[in-house]
Amino acid sequence: MEHVVRRYEKYKDGILFMLIVSGLWPNYDEHPEKLKIIFSICSAVTTGGATLGMVYFCISNFTNVNVLTRGLGLMISYFSTFLKVIVLVYHKKNILKLSKGASAQFEEDLKTPANRPFLLAYFPTFSKFYYCFRYSVALNIFMMVLKPLLALRQGKYIRTYPVKIPFEYESGKELHDNYYLVKLLIIMNFHLLIGGLVHWIIYALEVAAGYYCWSVTVGVDTFFGFFTLHLVGELQLLSSRFADMKPDKNHRKIIKELVDRHNLLIEAQRTVQKIFGLLSVWLAITCAFIICAIIFQATETKNMTAYKAVYLLCYAFLKLVQAYSYAWYGHIITSERCLNEMYNSTWPGLGDVRLMKDILFMQSQKPLIFKAKSCMIVQLDMFTKIIHTSASYFFLLQTLDEGQIENFK
Repeated sequence: MEHVVRRYEKYKDGILFMLIVSGLWPNYDEHPEKLKIIFSICSAVTTGGATLGMVYFCISNFTNVNVLTRGLGLMISYFSTFLKVIVLVYHKKNILKLSKGASAQFEEDLKTPANRPFLLAYFPTFSKFYYCFRYSVALNIFMMVLKPLLALRQGKYIRTYPVKIPFEYESGKELHDNYYLVKLLIIMNFHLLIGGLVHWIIYALEVAAGYYCWSVTVGVDTFFGFFTLHLVGELQLLSSRFADMKPDKNHRKIIKELVDRHNLLIEAQRTVQKIFGLLSVWLAITCAFIICAIIFQATETKNMTAYKAVYLLCYAFLKLVQAYSYAWYGHIITSERCLNEMYNSTWPGLGDVRLMKDILFMQSQKPLIFKAKSCMIVQLDMFTKIIHTSASYFFLLQTLDEGQIENFK
């Protein structure tokens, strides 16, 4: 199990790194509060600014369904990133509560080799979700950021995202007016410096927005999985201890510890709901539309290039992974195994009425269920509903587009 533990440590460090550089990890003892504030402001301002530019673009092209769809999908994605920054900053106390409660207990139990098979039973699946999502988002952002640089080969200056800048500027005018400076830059292979200063400042902000979109989106979504892994691992360990429980002189101490652990997990599950409940509802609503927008772009694009095809496939893949991972996280928390092991254990013969009442109370509890904002149970069927809703949105968009063509005729 040593190699699995090392993989877990790498997995944990990767998630925490993305949260730290995004200013969303509230452990002030290890990371200065001022640095955290600077990072969180950068992530909020860049993603929020990109969102506003896309909102302006969508408003300007409101009557054109094809163009509107292209901007609306990315606008929702970047607003979702901005929302995640706000939500995690708001819930910093709850995050600290989890990290010092159930997560700290998980890390302590992990030090005992006998506990590792139970604690890390589902880790391979969590790890696969993490790396698939991390690299697919990175590839998608990289392809968007690379697009303006590739356009330079044809002498075009384009924006990274479908945004509209609320002021006028001419790309490339400042340096193109200076013939000798342009020639010098070409000789020195500094082609990227040829262009207007305003254009490249905006491009730098777009790159920053893309970076924070990657770090915040991957960091926050896999952070949900990180806490879920701890809850599920502790439930597995708790179940095994109930299964192995035998009447002896230490049974009072053992059962008291198990009761306390169960209560800790119930409280941790409620805290996870508070942090990720709104984000789960938002994802269920918006993910369906974004997938629909991707399909609509793929079917309506007349001159599809290989570059755009790969981009759309990657974008669709990451949205599917994101939707399925949220649904699976909620599903895996729900388990009756712990309650079944309590029932099958030797507690009726312990003879201690108080402890028997505690166990009966634990058995009367329902399995842990992830309920987002008391309005939606996060289960695997949520993923199916998202796919069905995407199909409904797609047919609606096709109808609107056909109606627009008829009106144009």
